[in-house]
Amino acid sequence: MSLLKRSDDESLYAQLVSVFRTRILNGTLLPGAQIPTEIELASENNISRGTVRQAMAILVREGLLERVPGRGTFVRRLPVPNNSVERRTENYRIGVLLSLRRSQLDMDILSGIEYAAKARGYQVSFAFTEESAEEQTRDINHLRADHVAGMIIFPLSDITYDEAIWKLRDDGVPFVLIDRYFPDLQSDYVTSDNIGGGYRATEHLIILGHTRIAFCHPSFGTPTTTSVRDRYLGYRQALEEYGIPYDESLIFQRDAEQKHLPYIEYLSQPDRPTAIFTSHDHEAAEVFRAAMQLGIRLPEELAVVGFDNVEFSAFMNPPLTTIAQPSRDIGLRAVDLLISRLEGSRSPIKHIELPTNLVVRESCGVKLRVRAVQK
Repeated sequence: MSLLKRSDDESLYAQLVSVFRTRILNGTLLPGAQIPTEIELASENNISRGTVRQAMAILVREGLLERVPGRGTFVRRLPVPNNSVERRTENYRIGVLLSLRRSQLDMDILSGIEYAAKARGYQVSFAFTEESAEEQTRDINHLRADHVAGMIIFPLSDITYDEAIWKLRDDGVPFVLIDRYFPDLQSDYVTSDNIGGGYRATEHLIILGHTRIAFCHPSFGTPTTTSVRDRYLGYRQALEEYGIPYDESLIFQRDAEQKHLPYIEYLSQPDRPTAIFTSHDHEAAEVFRAAMQLGIRLPEELAVVGFDNVEFSAFMNPPLTTIAQPSRDIGLRAVDLLISRLEGSRSPIKHIELPTNLVVRESCGVKLRVRAVQK
């Protein structure tokens, strides 16, 4: 019987990873248990060996599985602390600083961090900065005073320099940045492929026939923030490759304090865009509210694509087409990278970009396009 469900919301390899991760961590699969072969898993779940191989590689990187040449793949035994390796703490704790406690993205990342850390014999101490520089500096100092072994940090929005993080680098404290990074700081980081995601979102709208495509973002989380900047760069790249002239008037920054009201004015213009790519799903929700108030029909008169694939996006009216990023995997890979540093790795600085997926729903007008072609 297949372990997987065919769904647009989660890739098959990610589902397979989730199934085995859960079984290992809840004790269903005990340390030392042998995993079925790639051929067996592919046949059982009606998927390719490449998909199985991709999932198994992630679980190996997380430290949940190990490959034994000539024998197969086995559930890894939790590591026994090695006293010969220099540690900064007796109970092997990692400090984690996240952005917003009400953010699904942050909670999914934290879930991945906790899973991977526990599998490697580490505990997690975490805090939310709520996008406050003062709070972040205070939390970093508290974690350092509490002798955590290293840190995983979700940087603040709209800044290019953070004194507290630069000081960690200068003092030799191991850390990994997640979701965002600083172009001028040489450091490990794990992000989604935001450029690729921005490209795919824009390309999808172009394929549907749109040429007046806006890129919209709030005043909190501007292109100074690398995740938003890279989505914008993907947008620009798609326009260029498809021969669509760049129009500065189609780049719109919403005053975050005014909710959806700025979009009412923007969408009331006679030359308004026919499609919008928003930097986040929450931003798409503000577009939806404005369009509803103006009587603009979605997707008949305005197509919208978001970014993040948060839970509510599938239940919007119409359901939101969006770019899904592997938020839990960001946490998993960050832990793997940090612990490799703590356990002595001197490999070059790593910049890990995880793949994103286009989740097609009704807000972009695909069904309308198909019906028009069929007539």
